[in-house]
Amino acid sequence: RRPQALENVKFRSKFITYTRNWFTNHDFLDVQTPLFTVSSPEGARDFLIPSRLHPGKFYALPQAPQQYKQLLMVGGIDKYFQIAPCFRDEDPRADRHACEFYQIDCEMSFVEQQDIFKVVEDYIFDAVRDLSPSKTILENRIFSMSYLEAMENYGSDKPDLRYDMKLVDVLDIFARSTNEIFSEIAKDPKNNRIKAIKVENGDNIFSKTQMKNFENYVKQFGAKGLGYFQMKEDGLKGPLNKFFTESDLQEIIDRVGLKVGDVVFFGAGEKDTVLSYMGKFRIHLASIIEGLIPENLLAFSWITDFPFFEESDITGKIDFGHNPFSMPKGGISAFDNPNKFEIMSVQYDLACNGYEILSGSIRNHDVESLVKAFEMVGRTEEEVKVKFGAMYEAFQYGVPPHGGFAIGMDRFMMILKDEDNIREVYAFPKSGKAQDLMMNAPALIDVEQLDELHIQVKEEDEN
Repeated sequence: RRPQALENVKFRSKFITYTRNWFTNHDFLDVQTPLFTVSSPEGARDFLIPSRLHPGKFYALPQAPQQYKQLLMVGGIDKYFQIAPCFRDEDPRADRHACEFYQIDCEMSFVEQQDIFKVVEDYIFDAVRDLSPSKTILENRIFSMSYLEAMENYGSDKPDLRYDMKLVDVLDIFARSTNEIFSEIAKDPKNNRIKAIKVENGDNIFSKTQMKNFENYVKQFGAKGLGYFQMKEDGLKGPLNKFFTESDLQEIIDRVGLKVGDVVFFGAGEKDTVLSYMGKFRIHLASIIEGLIPENLLAFSWITDFPFFEESDITGKIDFGHNPFSMPKGGISAFDNPNKFEIMSVQYDLACNGYEILSGSIRNHDVESLVKAFEMVGRTEEEVKVKFGAMYEAFQYGVPPHGGFAIGMDRFMMILKDEDNIREVYAFPKSGKAQDLMMNAPALIDVEQLDELHIQVKEEDEN
């Protein structure tokens, strides 16, 4: 009965009605796809449903309607959408609801990336104007940058552009320092990074205790340390001064754009580690500097050209970076690159205020190229036939070029309503432990029901 909770429920209803009308008015066909389906390679654990009629076999609730919507393109429906319920068994967090979520799911035939962008941008601008008129879109446009640019400049593939504080590359300057640690790191500019981040007037904002604690903050994300300079009337001051010549200190001032009162922090080490912890540090700084983030401002940016493959954190082997059905940039010949991690996909995300609110791609509509992609992560053509039989067979008859996207509806609403937790936009949210406290779910099941399903619950080992 809280007023804000009731307002959010009403807003959700208005948002869904508006969205359905918008896409229908733009000639998209609303098609409902099955909820009882097979496991899909979306990257999370499936919710499995045992079949009573087919003992030992299981349905999976869809993590996304990916295969179905591509089959609709093969079947001649060239503009599809639905408000799709999706189910993923992954740990909840502030911007990720437990168990289920909803996405504005779309697919279009005979399109290129810019055609997709046009549809999304038109919808976003209309929705913000009509549903959240108090919000302003930064520079009244949607920015665009590559994945590599986002990581190098912001340490994140979903950068918050409402404030500046870019990461600045200073490795070449530190290469000339007399500090052996810095000079050694700088010898390998391909695999290492030395990044600076400026805080305007930071010398007057942060206490000495805060400055020391910042090092402890980044260390929890793998940093070995955090250097800094304070910009005083007579130049840069700090524990690192003794390692640089006056000309090198002046070059740091010029490159970072320092003025009296500013503070600049430095992170150095292995590339991915530095970009990760400096990106997190940037967000942390913005959260504690009062008035830095403007109210009612939405900053959107496309993130493009994601790596097609990545190294699995679990197995250490090559795996898909994003959607395995994405088109490799350059077509099938891109797979000839001996360095598989240099292969890019025609994959795109849309970031808003530090959140990913959309993901999509131009699909790989060539069956030979599709099979080749799976072979490169260790799967045979026979496995593709078994796992994705419907798509494999349908693709034999010819497939129109197509692409699509999915907007995280709940996350987008959370941003528009200025909520810090996605649960606030649900009428019946799951708890932080993925429980429905009102219905007491999940719950134990009667033995009779388990027997019908040929299931036996294994007792947990107390040891």
